Amino acid sequence: MDIRSRTRSAALARGAAAGALGFFTGYLLTWIFAGAKIADLMIGGVFGGGVPDWRAVLWVFYDSHFVGTRTPEVFGPGGDRWAGGDLIDTVELLGVEYLYLVPVVVLLIGGVTMARFAGARTARDGAMAGVTLALGYFLLVLLGLFVATQGGVAPSPLRALVIAGVVYPIAFGAIGGAVTGFYFDSARESRHTPQT
Repeated sequence: MDIRSRTRSAALARGAAAGALGFFTGYLLTWIFAGAKIADLMIGGVFGGGVPDWRAVLWVFYDSHFVGTRTPEVFGPGGDRWAGGDLIDTVELLGVEYLYLVPVVVLLIGGVTMARFAGARTARDGAMAGVTLALGYFLLVLLGLFVATQGGVAPSPLRALVIAGVVYPIAFGAIGGAVTGFYFDSARESRHTPQT
C-alpha cells in the first residue's frame, strides 16, 4: 500500500468518524432544543403512550431532514385500508421548525472541519473533504432506522436513506468544505498580490 492510498484511506476514515459524530451531535441538539415538547407529545399525543423519549427524539431528528414519520396502516375486515400509512411531520406538529436548521448547521460545520483538517486550499479540495462526512452519517442513518421503529411507527426508510443519509451530508458537507477551501484560496492569493 503506497503512501497516497494510505493517506486517502485515513481521510475517508476521518470523514466517516466525523459524519458519525455529526449524526450524534444533531440527535443530541434535537433532544436539547425540543426534548420537553417531544415528551409532552408522547404522553397522550398522536403516537399514544409507551414510546421512549429517546426514540421519539430520533423520529423528530429524522424529520428535521424532511424525512417524515410513517404511521402503521390499519385495514378493515374487507381488506380496505381504514387509516394509517401516512407521513407525519413531527417537527411541524410540535411547532419546532427551527430544528430544520440542526442537521444543516451540524453538517456545514463538519464540512468546514474536514476541509481544515485536510488542509484544503481550493474550493474543490474543500468540497471533496466535506463529502466524506456522508460515509459515517449514512451508516448511522441506516442503523437508526432499525432502532427507531416501534409499533409500526418509523421514519420513512427510503426517504431516510436518500435524503438524510445521502443528500444532506453530501450537499452540506461539500458546501462547508468548499467555502473553507475558497476562503483559504482567496486568502493565499491576497497575500501574494502586490499592494499598490
